[in-house]
Amino acid sequence: MLALYGSSQGRPSRSLIALEEMGVAYRQVPLKPWESPADAATLAALNPNARVPVLEDDGLVIWESMAINLYLGDRYGGPLWPTEPRDRARLYQWSLWSQTSIDVMARHRARFSDDPEVKAKAEAERLAALAILDASLKDSPYLLGDAFSLADVNVAATLVEPWENGRIDGNLDPAEHGLPALAAWLTRCTSRPSWAKVRALP
Repeated sequence: MLALYGSSQGRPSRSLIALEEMGVAYRQVPLKPWESPADAATLAALNPNARVPVLEDDGLVIWESMAINLYLGDRYGGPLWPTEPRDRARLYQWSLWSQTSIDVMARHRARFSDDPEVKAKAEAERLAALAILDASLKDSPYLLGDAFSLADVNVAATLVEPWENGRIDGNLDPAEHGLPALAAWLTRCTSRPSWAKVRALP
């Protein structure tokens, strides 16, 4: 059985949601390396970066949440994984975009800066990226068209963790910033049973 190392808060939630959506049997190992020296040692043996999540599948060890999710799609397929190369290309595009344009650590830090100009610039960059996503969703309910896919999992789970009540980074409602298509899509994604299931995990 697959093992996913990491708690339901933080980046591991992305892979936990993917596993739930795909219906793949797994066991969760909710490591807390910041509290437990034993957990820290376990994690260091699995990932030289000493970060969660880590996936273990029959001797294969993979780290980085997006690499894990793309591997799961490629390995296990199912309705969330497109059969056409063109659709998979767009899935890769949006999945990588979520990491390079949304999950930007320097911008996350800048949003909590004591410098008002730095904070304002970071917020403007965040909203500009979200506007790109909103525009892409104006003519279809999901990123690849009419059907929910792993692209939606990867991007929505990057924007909103299960405990953040559907708000981006826990505090931003797209509808309040003139992003109605994004708001509606995010509600469709985060209302799925997988988000509730992962929210209840340790």
